[in-house]
Amino acid sequence: MSIEQVTRINPLQYDAVMAGVEKYAETDKEQVLWLYGYFNGCLAQNKAALCRDLGYREDDWEQIRALFTGRVAASIKDDVFEAIAALRRRLSKQRPLIRTVVVERIIEALDYCRDNSAMIYVAGPTGRGKTYTSQWWAAENNHGRTKYLRIPSDCTRKGLAVMLARTCGTAASGSMIEIEANIRRALTPRNIIIVDEAGHLLSKSGKPGGAIELFRDLHDMCGCGIALIFTDVYLAEIKRGRNADYFEQFLGRLEFPVEIPKIPRRDEVRQILQSYFGSVDEAFVERILKLTSERDGKLRTLFKDLIRAEQIAKDSGHALCPKDLQLAIAWRKSAGAWPEDK
Repeated sequence: MSIEQVTRINPLQYDAVMAGVEKYAETDKEQVLWLYGYFNGCLAQNKAALCRDLGYREDDWEQIRALFTGRVAASIKDDVFEAIAALRRRLSKQRPLIRTVVVERIIEALDYCRDNSAMIYVAGPTGRGKTYTSQWWAAENNHGRTKYLRIPSDCTRKGLAVMLARTCGTAASGSMIEIEANIRRALTPRNIIIVDEAGHLLSKSGKPGGAIELFRDLHDMCGCGIALIFTDVYLAEIKRGRNADYFEQFLGRLEFPVEIPKIPRRDEVRQILQSYFGSVDEAFVERILKLTSERDGKLRTLFKDLIRAEQIAKDSGHALCPKDLQLAIAWRKSAGAWPEDK
């Protein structure tokens, strides 16, 4: 049986890992906790993937297990910790962040959530950087401390508890009482849970409550920070829907609300263009701002256009310039035209 086939068999026990990391110095402990969070969250406990990401063979898993349980061999300890550091550097380069005024506000809210073990929310339309920024922040702020969840549609409290248990590395089988008890053991005020697409947790029946109440319970009982990421339509339902009176108490707990405007800001677009082109004139900013304000993806579409513009420049053998972006935009728009219209 290959390691791919046993990915879900006998995962690392949470209690064994927590006892094992206590054998390390504080800096090494943080590295191991980061890797444990990366293993449970991003890799969904895939042992083969973890070995590959660290640059090890699949049959080296037992060495990685020994790292998590505090029994790593002295002869390879330095190499293993360098492999973790190299992985973190590589992941950071793969997910660069343009720190626009909106991105900075999201980061500020997540920092507040972490530093004060608070409940906060970030809401806004699609294509405005909520998911990308929160995933970047989770990776930068230690996967072992930060739990990032992307909520699927029609998520029940049981489904949510199982998902969170796996992300925490605790047992995800048994009764609801047992699963939630295991989760609470794994969470302290040092943890933060980022809940992306939190609107999917609202009850589809229209009744008050729903799976979202689990996070209020965890905040109250464990003291962990909770960051709820909403698409704006769901926030509108919470504030003005038929259960608005019920959710008023829920919203009253949220200390650092961030509501992103529907239309991209001029300074936001300027900062993005400057990150690609250096200095840009205001006429160019105005043209791109107008395009990003259309109902076709907003900033998400702009970033796709910029990626295509970089490829156009590379294929043409010259440095990226505004004309390349204009060509990329023209190409995208022409793709939706009928032959007689061109």
